Amino acid sequence: MRDHESFDPRVRLAPKAEDAYRQYARFYIAQDDAAVFVAEHRGEVVGYCLAYPANNLPMFRPKQYGYLSDLVITQPWRRRGVGHALVEATRHWFHRHGIPHIQLQVYCRNSMGRAFWHKEGFDDFVHGLWLAVSSPGQMAFPPGGPANPATENLSGR
Repeated sequence: MRDHESFDPRVRLAPKAEDAYRQYARFYIAQDDAAVFVAEHRGEVVGYCLAYPANNLPMFRPKQYGYLSDLVITQPWRRRGVGHALVEATRHWFHRHGIPHIQLQVYCRNSMGRAFWHKEGFDDFVHGLWLAVSSPGQMAFPPGGPANPATENLSGR
């Protein structure tokens, strides 16, 4: 899990991140409509993939898409076909369940991960953006307030 922190200084693990992840994974493992694929070598887990169907927003089609939440390969087994085999198993699982496509997230600065996903046939789709709202001593808006006074009351009240 510490790999996440190496991709961007804004990503920091919570104090009990490993416990929280175990709870997250157990939740999906217990679901009838989730898939966990495990790669083993001589009884040792060398990788796994966690995926499940996710609902699109109601104004978009298709209604569901496959979400590939996690693909983890131990360091000695990377670049040896384990990731590809797990992605293929996941792809077939979604296909058998009538899920038309798969989405996932990868950090922009994870160049090795991005190259892997592109090699697997994934295309760039949505780019997430980040804005720190404000910190002590930092203004959230330029002097004089927001550019459009109508944005001051975003609740509509």
